[in-house]
Amino acid sequence: MGYALIKFDIQQIKEFAKDNFTDLLVLGILGVTIPNILQNIGMLHLTVSVASILQNSSPAFTFILAALFLRESLGYRKISGLMLSFTGVIIISMNGNIPTFSNSMAFYGNLMLISTAITYSIYTVIGKKIVEKNSPLLILAFSTLIGTILLDAISVLVEPVSFTYPINIWIILLTLAILCTVCGTLLYFEALKELEASKTNVFTFLIPVFAVIQASVFLGERIHAYQVVCGALILFGIWLAQTE
Repeated sequence: MGYALIKFDIQQIKEFAKDNFTDLLVLGILGVTIPNILQNIGMLHLTVSVASILQNSSPAFTFILAALFLRESLGYRKISGLMLSFTGVIIISMNGNIPTFSNSMAFYGNLMLISTAITYSIYTVIGKKIVEKNSPLLILAFSTLIGTILLDAISVLVEPVSFTYPINIWIILLTLAILCTVCGTLLYFEALKELEASKTNVFTFLIPVFAVIQASVFLGERIHAYQVVCGALILFGIWLAQTE
């Protein structure tokens, strides 16, 4: 928000907020408030592999919603690319093992993670409509601010708030906020401005690929042959979807 205040004058910001408040409110709720709540509660009842698969299923819902509401084409290359990439995501996320449900709450965990994927898909479709005529930076600044305020309000009501974290935790939180939220989402909206929503969202499938690479570099985890093959499968599926 600070960068937006520097780049745009107050009158521009006021007009943008007034003209797009409803869309920004919806984006904030769907992109920040709801998915963070559902995701964190759902992961309490699921294995990491299952949670990763479900959370990375949003491109499938985006394909459908984009075809229905944005009139984007849904040809065989997109569908084939989606299926190939999602297959790679499933295999990598399962880490070579078939996940099992260990408690009766697994169903609710599944429901929450699938709902998270759906909210991100709706977020992408609405974002595509608003970003065509507006600055991605302003969209990100206001939607994130609104969503965070609502999330903070709910958090305060649900659990006690503490700010007595060690300095290294604050550094980690700041890094996550700047790199993952600000830079990541801003670049996402810039891409969304130029590409179809379905084509943009399919890059979500690269998350487990980069996770495997980073785990190897920073955590010393071994990269297995099947992970390399699945990574190539995901990349090929993305390429196939982009070439329609």
